[in-house]
Amino acid sequence: MVVLQIQQLNGFVSHASRTRTSRGRRRASTTVCLQTQLPPSRTQRIMEKIAVGGEAGGAGGAYSYNALKRLDNIWSNICTQPQGPQETQQIVSRVSGLSQDYSMGNNLVGTFDIAVCGGTLGIFLATALCAKGLRVAVVERNAIKGRDQEWNISRKEMKELTEVGVLTEEEIEDVIAAKFNPNRCGFEDLGDIWVEDILNLGVSPARLVETVKQRFISLGGVILEDCSLSSITIYNDLAVMQLSKGDILASRLVIDAMGNFSPILKQIKGGRKPDGMCLVVGSCAHGFKENSSSDVIYSSSSVTKVADANVQLFWEAFPAGSGPLDRTTYMFTYTEPQSTSPSLEDLLEEYWKLMPKYQGVSLDELEILRVVYGIFPTYKNSPLQAAFDRVLQFGDASGIQSPVSFGGFGSLTRHLGRLSNGIYEAIDGDLLDSDSLSKLNPYMPNLSASWLFQRAMSAKQKLDVSPSFTNELLHVNFSCMQRLGDPVLRPFLQDVIQFGPLAKTLGLVMLNKPQIIPSIFRQVGIPVLLDWSVHFFMLGLYTFLSAYIDPVIRPSLEELPVKTKFQWKRRLEAWKYGAGLDYEL
Repeated sequence: MVVLQIQQLNGFVSHASRTRTSRGRRRASTTVCLQTQLPPSRTQRIMEKIAVGGEAGGAGGAYSYNALKRLDNIWSNICTQPQGPQETQQIVSRVSGLSQDYSMGNNLVGTFDIAVCGGTLGIFLATALCAKGLRVAVVERNAIKGRDQEWNISRKEMKELTEVGVLTEEEIEDVIAAKFNPNRCGFEDLGDIWVEDILNLGVSPARLVETVKQRFISLGGVILEDCSLSSITIYNDLAVMQLSKGDILASRLVIDAMGNFSPILKQIKGGRKPDGMCLVVGSCAHGFKENSSSDVIYSSSSVTKVADANVQLFWEAFPAGSGPLDRTTYMFTYTEPQSTSPSLEDLLEEYWKLMPKYQGVSLDELEILRVVYGIFPTYKNSPLQAAFDRVLQFGDASGIQSPVSFGGFGSLTRHLGRLSNGIYEAIDGDLLDSDSLSKLNPYMPNLSASWLFQRAMSAKQKLDVSPSFTNELLHVNFSCMQRLGDPVLRPFLQDVIQFGPLAKTLGLVMLNKPQIIPSIFRQVGIPVLLDWSVHFFMLGLYTFLSAYIDPVIRPSLEELPVKTKFQWKRRLEAWKYGAGLDYEL
């Protein structure tokens, strides 16, 4: 359910001379500056011993200690940010009239059907669209390359890349760095649940992104690397992008694939604080002798204190493709951005303490190859509707990923066919107004229903339930899903929520452990449960509409006008994907 892979994010120790709170934020000192410094943290000592090569764009692509401090600074600013809209840079502006009425100077690179901003994952959509015959350019502020740290995924998601013409079967085999089974789900000594072929592939992002990049170029795609977006001006006929080096690029549609911290996304949301956050830390290390299975989700403890905050910690682990003794372990937690939230360095300090016991190995026996970390904001009102004509969010920027996953490569592959077809039809029919584009990122009740799970898995700062509540709740849920079989358990483990399986699981939980229900009410709150009930009802409605109304409507779609046909096709897709019925065992 919870853990896919780290991707799609642009990218303290306590020194007495620059005193910090436990959350990595500075305390102003107007009196005495101590002459002695406390020794560096264990995290700093470990990270400064590791040779760091060229870092990649996207989440988890940076490994250095300085990069960790920069990201902790971003996280600190989010935590201390007041609620409500903030002043943000206006990247996108609207001008009435045609682009030919305004001078674009002599720096026009070219005019395209589509310009994709953000190449690490945007290259996948760009290639799918290029394969359909569209003229596509990709703008990336760094070099387009994948990170060294592997992404773990299931073969089902990888096969979807072949269906849209991004990869061949042979290329998929070439980018798979590791395969591992069985896969465990476990919660604090309450018992383990073992599954097969769930997130059991380690894919090399470096090889994968390079392969897709070369496919894109071979199809006639244009790449502008080391080039960031400065502004977008929307005209009646084109979107004109001003780039950092002074170049100008025009396109009929701009795809924002710049991730969770896209400047366009920030403008649309008015700089509002995220509703939730997933914090992830971990490492890839050499020296694990027992290294054949993986953990999809594992909890080794109840709610615990990290710095000033209560946190419920979860783990993921899997063999790495770099060698038979190499293993990746992640520790993650869900939280609301607030002043007491732990920093990433706080979590890493806890990670070094807990990981050896979790994996049954001494830290002294391991060679740390790299340290990974990331922050993944989530918003209740997702996916994001198009706010401008000719601009569409994609991937993490759109909020299409589950609020209980960190990063969106799995959701990207799941929606790539739907989105590439829809975008092609929007270009072909010149349906590039914000209302039409919003149909490509529609309301999906199964995604909204996942919010209850994130809330249930987050530790409250004032506990009014048992510290072991989350583990007990997850264990009884997973045990019930296991009893109900693969049609219930497997979609859930791959972040696909379906009405029938969810209803069966809830019913069985209430029969098996009714005493946990009052604690659920106390943990998540009545307003959240009422809101979730609406999404649960809509999940059932979408399931009915997709199963029974879609077959009646679909045969007559070709007789409709272009715009009406486009809208109905997107509506049928919303029913299907919003009910999780796109998932097949």
